[in-house]
Amino acid sequence: MKINIGYILFIICLYLLIFQNFIQTYIPIVKFFDEILSLMFIPILVIYLIKNKGKLLIKKNDFIIVICLLIILVIGLYSNFTYKIQSFKSVISDMLLVYKFFMVYYLSSLLWHEDNLVKHKNKIIFHIKLIIVILVGLTFLNYTFNLYPNEMRFGIKSNRLFYSHSTYLAATCVFIIAIFIKYEKNWKSFYFISIILVLISTLRFKAIASVFAILIIVIYLTKSNKKLSISKIMILGMVCIGLTYNQIAFYFLKNDGFARKELLETSFKIAKDYFPIGTGFATYCSHFSIEPYSNIYYKYNLNNIYGITPKNPAFVTDSFWPMLLGQFGYIGIICYGICLVKIFLKIQLDYSKENKYLYISKIICLIYLLISSTSESAFSNSIAIPLAILIGIDNKNYRKSELNE
Repeated sequence: MKINIGYILFIICLYLLIFQNFIQTYIPIVKFFDEILSLMFIPILVIYLIKNKGKLLIKKNDFIIVICLLIILVIGLYSNFTYKIQSFKSVISDMLLVYKFFMVYYLSSLLWHEDNLVKHKNKIIFHIKLIIVILVGLTFLNYTFNLYPNEMRFGIKSNRLFYSHSTYLAATCVFIIAIFIKYEKNWKSFYFISIILVLISTLRFKAIASVFAILIIVIYLTKSNKKLSISKIMILGMVCIGLTYNQIAFYFLKNDGFARKELLETSFKIAKDYFPIGTGFATYCSHFSIEPYSNIYYKYNLNNIYGITPKNPAFVTDSFWPMLLGQFGYIGIICYGICLVKIFLKIQLDYSKENKYLYISKIICLIYLLISSTSESAFSNSIAIPLAILIGIDNKNYRKSELNE
């Protein structure tokens, strides 16, 4: 029997990414799996070039994405060498964080084609259903016997299972939902409803907003046979903002001294002072901006804000867009925004009535990342990696659409 390497790699990634938090307790190197996966893009690209005799066919949308990412790289490194705020090691490490979503996105497009994966959809669904049963079972046992640490929210235990934070469980559920709807195509299924309930049990506002967005997207696209227009996505976004407005106002608007509010406001000050390119990699709101602790926090008096202090910087990475604005200025944040718009346009080209569930899967992943970007590092977080895999899966319908433009 012929072994399908692509399918086997997909299943390996499926289990390692979903159970990464659990496995790394026993096999520490697994905690670097998302970085390892990102770096795999380089040798896979080299193999692709050799196989195609040095030819790299870059489509129009991809060309613009690559140019924008190169601009971010140039201005980021220019600021690092000019202002010398952070160490070389931290700069290189932060570069990987900033780019790993796109590296895995393009790695996925080179490794996996929907035409090949769909041949194994029954086996993929078997694994997804098994994982859903495990997570649902653990959730039931957790609420019954308090197996894992729980945070109280709204007077109810917030579910996180074996994950280091409930946000990782929430992202995992979205990943599972996206795969399930892609191959099972049944949003009324017991498994679909069960994993939705697990997502809700995290009690995160972004999870609840995501459930609403997912259900609207799935029901609308299933019934209408039409892809989402930008105007409909904007309406959906405004509704999600409405659902979470009190939480947004609490953290970003009303309370001075809250980490997210201070980081957001300061990012505009940095963008003005270092106009138009920012302070560079690993200097602000990123994980490596505290390894070592960036002087920018001292300069803007953030070192005394709870959750941003040198001894307790737990909330430093709770913001994504302020990180882009502070580190790469207005040029950088505009370039990153263009990249995401181009990815959305590529997903739009994926749509066809015969392939609409692949489209739904990708839209769900992208919208969740946009929602989560309001309160965490999102696209530069490990939660983005499994979602990048699904968004990046190649589809012949997209290839034909671009060739016909």
